[in-house]
Amino acid sequence: MQRRISGGPRWLGLLAVSLLMVGCASTPESEERERAESAGEDDALVATLDDPALDGVFVVPGVDFSGYNSLRVPALNLDEWRSAGRELPLQALNSNDRQFFRQTYTESLVHTLVMRGDYALAIDPGPGVLEVRGQLRQAVQAPEEGSGAPRGTIVMLLTLDLYDSVSGDLVATMTSRQPIDRSLNERNSPLTAMQVQRAFLEWMAWFREELDALRQ
Repeated sequence: MQRRISGGPRWLGLLAVSLLMVGCASTPESEERERAESAGEDDALVATLDDPALDGVFVVPGVDFSGYNSLRVPALNLDEWRSAGRELPLQALNSNDRQFFRQTYTESLVHTLVMRGDYALAIDPGPGVLEVRGQLRQAVQAPEEGSGAPRGTIVMLLTLDLYDSVSGDLVATMTSRQPIDRSLNERNSPLTAMQVQRAFLEWMAWFREELDALRQ
């Protein structure tokens, strides 16, 4: 699935900011009411972020991907693995977990797109170099009619923001999820290494397919 946007899927963040700016001048009663409404809007925004309908490929119009033949891969961003204030199923990551996640992410990308694909690995920015900034977080699946993963399924969400390494401009965003075979009653159960490795290999196969299609 490919969707075209004019400036990246950042409208959700702008919506959140605009919600906080509403009603600067108000009475104490209205302020209390607005706080309650704002909390409800925040919950709705979070639910939207967990909606699989937002998964896909978002491309800035007019970008020519045919000239990108190298990938620069910073470390995987795990800062949002457990978003503040949210009750999430899987435990926080310790330093060893973080190292394993980041190593598996990088190795899977290099194996799939460099060793088995036709991309080169770049250390520095330059012409023809696409910078891939990955972020991983967890969520609880929102309902979607016809989805293979029912409501309440624990999922890992991978977002890949693609930047032109010379200009620093965002050119595309890709988002995909992998369900985790655990129930909500196992809130402190750690992921297994096999689950993580399998998820990243599937993600990178998907990433290669989508990126190849953009370059054609």
